[in-house]
Amino acid sequence: MSPRNLGAATGLLVLLGFIVGWASPESPPTARDIDRHLRALASWLDSAKTVDTFKSGNPDRPVKTVCVSWMSTLRALEKARDIGCDLFITHEPTFYSHTDDDPSFDSDRAAVEKRKLLQESGMVVYRCHDVWDRVPEVGILDSWAKELGFVGKPVAQKTFYAVYEVPEVTVGELARNMASKLQPYGQEAVQVVGDPKAQVRRIAIGTGAITNAKEMFSMGADAAVITEVTYWRDVRWAQDMGFPLLIVEHSVSECPGLENLAAYLKKKFPGLRVEYIQEGCPFRLVGPAGPLSRSE
Repeated sequence: MSPRNLGAATGLLVLLGFIVGWASPESPPTARDIDRHLRALASWLDSAKTVDTFKSGNPDRPVKTVCVSWMSTLRALEKARDIGCDLFITHEPTFYSHTDDDPSFDSDRAAVEKRKLLQESGMVVYRCHDVWDRVPEVGILDSWAKELGFVGKPVAQKTFYAVYEVPEVTVGELARNMASKLQPYGQEAVQVVGDPKAQVRRIAIGTGAITNAKEMFSMGADAAVITEVTYWRDVRWAQDMGFPLLIVEHSVSECPGLENLAAYLKKKFPGLRVEYIQEGCPFRLVGPAGPLSRSE
């Protein structure tokens, strides 16, 4: 084979490595290789504006152990360090602002400790947000639908919303069924706005910080599962409209998708050790006599 043909063949093999995964245990991928692979999944990605970038560490470092979590909290990073993580993939920011560049956090103890941990460990931190929010089947929205038991094609859909038709069910029954599915992610209960006896057939879902109750109502839903809400505005509007809301904590709606990201990377990069670190619901419900539904 001529040098020119050999170079072309090598380039093709590298490209295939990005598309189908990296299967060479003798030559582990770098963090940058994994970034390129994930970006290749997302035709919608605006490279000039995306937050899917490296936040710490050397992207050209070879990777043998990957940790995936909803957020690179100090607790999650400590767990990752303790298992020898080379690359930490986070869905949300590392330094407390969407673009990780707000200097008002720089002197806070949490940020100082986090930067010290990352510098000492050499761990690479990479954010996978804009890509994984929209990847079909295993991305954030579709994974959330499957976790809730909504299957089949949505009856209405937008980029970050979907409406599913289900057998007629009361709001209360739906909430209880959802609550049982969310306990592994640390959420003890589902907040219900509206009549728990109301019968519904079309349920709108969304994830993260972009669940707009009015938009979900306009898609023909009878009720909505939302994850960020303004109580004085959204909740009171929904009450007046007779539009039931089931409120779930932001991270809980996205954890199933992050579990699928870990499984996806394990499949596409079979030489890697890939671990999922749970960063679910951060709060507990406490009544006058103590915790409402779980022991501390």
